[in-house]
Amino acid sequence: MRNTIVLVRTDNFQKASVALADLVRYGGMRIRGDPRIIPPALSDWAFEKVSGEKPRKRFKAHVVAQIDLPPRKAIGRLMDIHPPAHVLVIPPDSEVWEELMRLWGSFEKLRGFHPPKRTKAEEVRRKREKRREMEEQGLEEF
Repeated sequence: MRNTIVLVRTDNFQKASVALADLVRYGGMRIRGDPRIIPPALSDWAFEKVSGEKPRKRFKAHVVAQIDLPPRKAIGRLMDIHPPAHVLVIPPDSEVWEELMRLWGSFEKLRGFHPPKRTKAEEVRRKREKRREMEEQGLEEF
């Protein structure tokens, strides 16, 4: 399965880590693997290809991470949480996704990022949501 990629553009890597943690904590997303640092020129190219417009602001920190949600659901959750960075969702069927995955191994890992731990209440809520989604799709648990 191809994972959706999020591109985080912000002023420093600490804010990028906070934004990624917000995606996990408040957006219910799961980061798959390690987030990676990408060059600003590649980030600007990806932004322009996905959004269709040139970037208005220059950022110093550019990070990509793979998440476990489809693009449409990820965008919906992003609109709800407002992370402290500019976050762009890159769908798996795009030219940008192909290029990022081709270069993935050459990107430096973002050091110091650890997904936040889930509380018991968050874990229970997540299981309920998953069960409800399965019921809506007509699937039963095994």
